[in-house]
Amino acid sequence: MKNLYIAIIALLFLSSCSKSEQNSSSSAGSKTPSTEISQVQEPLKMKNSKGEEISVTYFAQGDAVAVKIQKAGKNEEKLSAKTSNPAGNPIFSNENYMWEMTQEGKGGKLTDKAGNASEYK
Repeated sequence: MKNLYIAIIALLFLSSCSKSEQNSSSSAGSKTPSTEISQVQEPLKMKNSKGEEISVTYFAQGDAVAVKIQKAGKNEEKLSAKTSNPAGNPIFSNENYMWEMTQEGKGGKLTDKAGNASEYK
């Protein structure tokens, strides 16, 4: 009886080892590079209280979400997700701008390098 328990435990141990190896090899092959751009949403046009217009496009960049922001007459800026605000909305940034999403993606706050912030809706 003791030998039967040892045989069952050994069999369970060996089967658990082979399953984890299969899972790790299949998950390694399904990863995509973080520079791949896919699943782009339609650009949203928003205005601030001064009437300045901005175009905001959310897209998937590998496993993370990123955003493209283009102010009227200026170059497009790509911002990567860095953290989230207390409400749980993501905050995107690069060396020039910070975009804090509000209203479930229908608005946000843009802050430039100098600390000037504008609310867009």
